[in-house]
Amino acid sequence: MKILDTPRSGKCGLTVAFQSRFGLCLRQHVPQKAALTPARQHVCALFGSNSSKWSARLTREQHERWILAGAQMMSHPRLAQKGPLTGQQAWQAISTVRAVVGLPETFEVPPRPVFSSSHLGPLVIENGAAGVRLYLPVSGELTEDIMVFGQEPCSRGRYQRRNVSFLGLLPPPIGGRSEITCLYQAKFGAPRPDQKVFLVTCQEKDGWKGLDHETSAVVPDRPKDPPATAQPADGHPIYMHTGCTGDADGIVASPLSASQAITEPGTGGADTFRARSEEEKPPEEQRAAPV
Repeated sequence: MKILDTPRSGKCGLTVAFQSRFGLCLRQHVPQKAALTPARQHVCALFGSNSSKWSARLTREQHERWILAGAQMMSHPRLAQKGPLTGQQAWQAISTVRAVVGLPETFEVPPRPVFSSSHLGPLVIENGAAGVRLYLPVSGELTEDIMVFGQEPCSRGRYQRRNVSFLGLLPPPIGGRSEITCLYQAKFGAPRPDQKVFLVTCQEKDGWKGLDHETSAVVPDRPKDPPATAQPADGHPIYMHTGCTGDADGIVASPLSASQAITEPGTGGADTFRARSEEEKPPEEQRAAPV
C-alpha cells in the first residue's frame, strides 16, 4: 500500500517499509516458513564466526588498521544515503568473502586492488542436442577471480531481477567462452525454453569485490530436425514417372503395330497376324480351321 510519509526502509514491528517505483509502500511482515537453505546456513555461520573472532582473535593494532580501512569503504546506498564502515564491518565483509571463495583466513588488511575493465560479454544460451548450455563470452585475459551469482529461472516478461545466490567462481574460458552450465544447474536445475535466466558477475581479489554486472537471456526453443529425404544407394535422386515406369526407363519395348507385324520380316507375317486375330474373337465367331 502506498502512503505519504517520511522516507523509511526496513521492518518495524509487523510492518515492512520499502521503496517502490510508485513511492513509499508498506506491507505486513510475513514470517519465513521454510528453513534456510544449506548455502545460506553456511554463510550465516561464517558471518557469525567472524563476528566473534573480532574480539577474540584480533589484536589492538590489527583493530586500528581495520578501522582505518573501514573508513575508506562505503556502505551500499539505502534511501539515497551511504556512509563509511566501521572496522568490524570491514573485517567481517572481507573475511566472509574470502571464506566463501576458498581463500585462507587472514587477520591483516589485504591491499586494496585496482580492478581492470570487465572482459565478460552478455549471457549466451544455446539449446541443441546436448540440452540447454549457458556461456559467458570472455575477451582478453582475466587477472582476477570472477564471482558468479544467479537467480532461478523466471518468466521471460520479467526485466528486473530479484535476490541472487552465489553459484561459484567462473571456470577458465575455452575458445573465448566460459561454460557455466554445471554451476547453474547444480543450484537451480536446467531451465526450460522461453524462460529467462538472470546472472550477476563481479570481480574479486583477496576478499575485495568490484562492481556488479548484470546480464540475462531467454532460453531458445530446440531447433526441429529437418525431414529425412529418401535417397537411393547410388546417391542419385529418385524421380517420379507417370504411367508405366518400365516404358519410361526403356526397360519394356513398345508393342508392334499391326502394319509392322505384317510387313516387317522376321515377325511371322500375315499368318501370324491372322492367328492372333482369331484368338481375340469370341468362340462362336471363330472359324473352323480347314483340313
